[in-house]
Amino acid sequence: MPTARLNALGRPLVCGLVLLAGAPFVAAQQAPPLIPNVPVIVPTGAPGTPQAQPLQAPAQARSDDLQGRIERLERQNQELIEMLKAIQNRPVNHALGGPISTATASQAGGVTKDDVQKLVGDYLKQKEDKAKADEEAKKKEQADRGFVVGQNLGLVGQYTTGLGSGGYQPWLETQDKAYRFHVGGRIQPDVTFGARGDKAVEQGKGGTGPFLEGFNFRRARLEVDGWVHENVDYFIEFDWANTPFNTGVKPGNLTPAGTPTGTQPFSNILNAPAPTDVWAGVNYIPVLGTLRVGNLKPPIGLDHLTSSRFLDFMERSIGFDTYYNRNNGFEPGFMIANTTENKLASYAISATRTCNGPFGFDQGGGSWDYTGRLTWLPYFEDNGRYMVHLGVGAKYQRLDTSTGAGVAILNDRWLIRNTQSGLQNVVSLAVLQGIDQEMINPEFFMNIGPLSIQAEYIYSRVNGVTAFSTQLTPAAVKIPSTTFNSQTAYIQALYFLTGEHRPYGQSYIHGSGPAPTRIVPFKNYYWVPGEGSNGNPFSAGAWQVGARYCYSDLDDGKIHGGIVNEVTLGLNWFLNPNMKFQWNYDFGHRHIEGGTSDGWYQGFGMRMAFDF
Repeated sequence: MPTARLNALGRPLVCGLVLLAGAPFVAAQQAPPLIPNVPVIVPTGAPGTPQAQPLQAPAQARSDDLQGRIERLERQNQELIEMLKAIQNRPVNHALGGPISTATASQAGGVTKDDVQKLVGDYLKQKEDKAKADEEAKKKEQADRGFVVGQNLGLVGQYTTGLGSGGYQPWLETQDKAYRFHVGGRIQPDVTFGARGDKAVEQGKGGTGPFLEGFNFRRARLEVDGWVHENVDYFIEFDWANTPFNTGVKPGNLTPAGTPTGTQPFSNILNAPAPTDVWAGVNYIPVLGTLRVGNLKPPIGLDHLTSSRFLDFMERSIGFDTYYNRNNGFEPGFMIANTTENKLASYAISATRTCNGPFGFDQGGGSWDYTGRLTWLPYFEDNGRYMVHLGVGAKYQRLDTSTGAGVAILNDRWLIRNTQSGLQNVVSLAVLQGIDQEMINPEFFMNIGPLSIQAEYIYSRVNGVTAFSTQLTPAAVKIPSTTFNSQTAYIQALYFLTGEHRPYGQSYIHGSGPAPTRIVPFKNYYWVPGEGSNGNPFSAGAWQVGARYCYSDLDDGKIHGGIVNEVTLGLNWFLNPNMKFQWNYDFGHRHIEGGTSDGWYQGFGMRMAFDF
C-alpha cells in the first residue's frame, strides 16, 4: 500500500485496532484509565474536514464494583467500534485528499472490513499462541527440574480418559501424580432365558440336572485403588455376589445315589464377600520391575488375565473354568513382573498358595503354585489397531492339602450362568486326589483393524492320582497311582460393525499384564429430543459381533470326566466406555463314556455390565 494512503487511512484504523484489542488487557490489570489519550488523526484537504483532535478517555476512579467496570468497558468498546465504522465509511481521495467512493477506495487498495477482522483475529491468535507456548515451556521446565515427592499434597479431582485399568474413572490426585486415589466398582446382572437340554442330558446317568431360566448377579464388586509415594500402588476389591458356596455340595446336583435331583437346593446356598484383587506393590525396581504381594492372579492365560470388565463374551472360555477358576482365579502370594522399555515383550513369575476356595487363604505345608508367563509383540502398529500377540504360560503346583489328601478339581460349567455358582449346570467333571499338577498354556491374539482373533490351548497333567470322582461316580473311586492327562482349547473371532478395534494393554503396571483392555466407542450412545430441523440427534455407540468355539477333554484312561464341544454367538453394544449390553446364544454337546447322558443343551443370556 502506498505511504500516502497508509498515512491517510491506515493510521487511524491501526490506532483503533490497538485500542480495541488492548482495552480488555488494560481492564484486567485494573489500570485507572481504560483507554489512554490517543490522538485520532483525520486527513485534511477537503473543505470542512476537521483537524486532528485528541480523544480523551473518560476519567475513571478505581472501583470494586465489577459490574460497573464491565459496563464502562462495554461502552468504550462500542464507541471504538462506532469510530472505526465512521473512519472506514469516510474514504479519501488519495491524490487530492478529498472524499471518494467506498468502491473506489477498495479498488485503490484501501482498508476494508475484512482487513480489519483479519488484523484483529491475527492479533488475538498471536496472544493465544504465546500464552500456550508459555504454559508448555513452564510444564517442560517443571518436568526437566523434576519434583520432590510429598511436597505437593493437594488432591485435585479429574475423570481420566486413558486406556488400561485406570482409564475412564474418577480419580483424586496430586499435581505430580505421586499420590492418586480411586473408589470404584462393577455390577453385572445376568438374565438367562430359553434354557433347555435333551432329556438324556438332564436326567440320564451322569446327567446335569435341569437347565433352568434365571436371574443372577454375576459380579457385584467394590474397589479402592491408587498410588502413594509415586512408586507404590495398591488394589483392594471384594466381590459381594459371586462367592456363594453350597453347604451340601453334590456334583451336578446329584443325589447320593448319583441321579439328578430335579430341583435346585437353594437351602444349601450361602453367600459371603470374598477378596479378588487385594494387593500392594512396589514399581519401577531396576531389572525386576514390579513386586506385588497379596491376593492376585497368577500370570497365566490371556483369557484369565483379561479383566472381567472387558470380556468379549458373557463368560470366559471353557478352559478357564476347568483349570483356573477353582479359587475364582486368584491366589494369595507374590509376583514379580516387568516389561521391556519399548513395551513389546514382558515376563512375569509368581509363587502363590494352591487353594481350592475363593477366600484368599490356605493352610498346610508344601502346597505352592509356581507360575510364569512370557509375551512378545512381533507386530504392533497404529496403537494396537494392527498387531500380533504371542505368549506362553506354564505352571507347576503341589495340590491343595488343606482338607487332607491333595485335591485337583477340574470342572466345566455351562457357559451361560443361570444362577449362583453352587447351583450352575456342570457339563463335565473330574475331582482327582493326587500329588501335583503341571500345565502349559500357549496364547495368540491379533488385531486387523475392527477384526480380532484370539486362541489358546491348555494341556494339564495331574500326577500320582490314587482316587477320583465324576458325575458317574459321586463317591470317590480308588485306583492304582496314575497320571491324568487333559486338555482344553478355544478360538474366537469378533468384528466391530462400527469400525473400532480391540484395545490392548502392554504393561503389568497397576494391572494383570499384557491383555485386551477397555473398549472406547468412536462416539458414545445418545438419543435426545430435538427441535425444528435438528430432528432427534442420535448416536449408536459401538456394536460388535463374535463367535467362539470351545473344546474340553476330561477323559483319560479309567477316569471319564466327559468331552464337551460348545459354541457361543455374541452381540455386544457399547454405549460408552463404562457400560455395555451383551447378548449370547450358547449351545453345546457333551459325551461321557459309560453314562447315558450324552446330548445337546442350549440357551440365551443377556448381561448389562457397568463399571466406574
